[in-house]
Amino acid sequence: MKDPELDVLIDELEGREAMTVADFEGVVHALEFLLSEKVTKGLTAQGIGSTDGVMHVADDAYPNWVVHIRGRANDRNGHWRCTLRKDDSRDNDAAMGAGRSPVLAQAILAAILRLSMMLK
Repeated sequence: MKDPELDVLIDELEGREAMTVADFEGVVHALEFLLSEKVTKGLTAQGIGSTDGVMHVADDAYPNWVVHIRGRANDRNGHWRCTLRKDDSRDNDAAMGAGRSPVLAQAILAAILRLSMMLK
């Protein structure tokens, strides 16, 4: 699935250091569109603004998938990369989500959105 609005949202997640609650509301709506109601029930903008909250979304949406997080923290922001893969023992995944951002939670969200777009 290719949706220009989702691409813009992912670009914002990856390019901005700080997002507002209203920005995260847009992400919640995108997740509701892409994922099952079971996964998105009770999602809030405040909940997905934290790394813990986003990891719960990844776990609910893609249980037992491998989450790789790499990054470097510094004073201003980090340089975070996240990949979601079904299996990390081989490099032949049919679908993989990848995200990068100065904010770890936003890198994970970008990876979830990319993977969900591929699988929808």
